[in-house]
Amino acid sequence: MSIPSRQLFKYGRWVFDIDRAMRLLEEHPRPTEQTSVADWSAAYHLSLLRPDYDGPSWCPIFGPDQSHFSAEHAMRTDLEQPVIIATLEFDSGPARLLIDGVHRMYRAMTEGRPTLPAHVLTVAETATIREH
Repeated sequence: MSIPSRQLFKYGRWVFDIDRAMRLLEEHPRPTEQTSVADWSAAYHLSLLRPDYDGPSWCPIFGPDQSHFSAEHAMRTDLEQPVIIATLEFDSGPARLLIDGVHRMYRAMTEGRPTLPAHVLTVAETATIREH
């Protein structure tokens, strides 16, 4: 019997437990909000994740690099499933981070969709899914 792998999102030294986020959202349902595909695509440099990209290697500040991304998988994702956005608190105020749905965001970008549905976690909720 194999143990299912956990879904995690890593950003620098931070690790977000996506499975825990999904359970939290099941336990505390909320309406979705629409989030901008163009904004997230630009922030995560999704236009560079083309299957035919053969330019210089690069490492994005946010989001996946070529080795952690599958355009083929992205084009099979369900765009009706909301992405998950974490909210982090900094001295300058709250900031949002897309932690689940990069493949869906890529598909939406390639299909020219302006928005995707999103579940936005509060600062407190984000703290409960972030591993320390």
